[in-house]
Amino acid sequence: MVFGKFSEAVSDLSETLRRVFQSPPSHAINPSLDAPLSGSVPSLTAEAITPPYSPFAIPAGIELLFLTQSTDLPIRFQGRLVTEESFANWAAGAVICQMPVFSKSAGCQVGIPALPKRAICRRQAMEGFSTSTRSYQEPFPIPTVRGGSPALGSVAVRKGLEIAMGMPIAFTGQNIQLLPKTIAMRYSLQLVKATGENIRNLELLGLFRIPSKGVAGMRHDPKSGKLFLQLTSEATTATRLPFLLAQRKDDRSLVSCFLEEG
Repeated sequence: MVFGKFSEAVSDLSETLRRVFQSPPSHAINPSLDAPLSGSVPSLTAEAITPPYSPFAIPAGIELLFLTQSTDLPIRFQGRLVTEESFANWAAGAVICQMPVFSKSAGCQVGIPALPKRAICRRQAMEGFSTSTRSYQEPFPIPTVRGGSPALGSVAVRKGLEIAMGMPIAFTGQNIQLLPKTIAMRYSLQLVKATGENIRNLELLGLFRIPSKGVAGMRHDPKSGKLFLQLTSEATTATRLPFLLAQRKDDRSLVSCFLEEG
């Protein structure tokens, strides 16, 4: 039994060593390159094209203003001999710059020249700032006079009062809650007396001053609080009276009356 386990352990060890030291797998690759392909490129060609010149006849008596005559101008070339003497002076031993530091007597003291007591000014005429003036006498042209009739044209009058009256006119109202309590109570009693409605069933919308006559239509805008009226020609001569507008709470119908001032 012991030898059986020992043989199994040796076989496992040999299998492990065989797997560790086995050669890595390799694959064969074709090292040959693809054959190069050959092609041809068409050669360049040139083609001469002549412009389409078409002769035409010119009628007699027409001057060709664009034709010019060429003239030969005299051209002269003049030569000038210029000599350069710097190379000859250089060959003769010319001195470019003398520096006392590098001279033979370098140990001697070098004196600094004294500065001048005053600056030297150069006097030169300022010709660049000279100006020249020219006088011109240009007469003013005589103004031209034109005649015209001073009479005004006739005024065109159109009858548009009917159209203006046919359009709705907005009236801005006054919040009755902002009035004093005594005046608001008196206006409420006049509304109840004129309409016979219960004051608890009414919602006051506003106090407006509208014409007492000539009202053909009425519409209230709850968003803006304005009263839009459609008037006739009678409203131009009518007086404006305070007009109290209310709305019923049960059926949302409008109730209104003119108030007595005083």
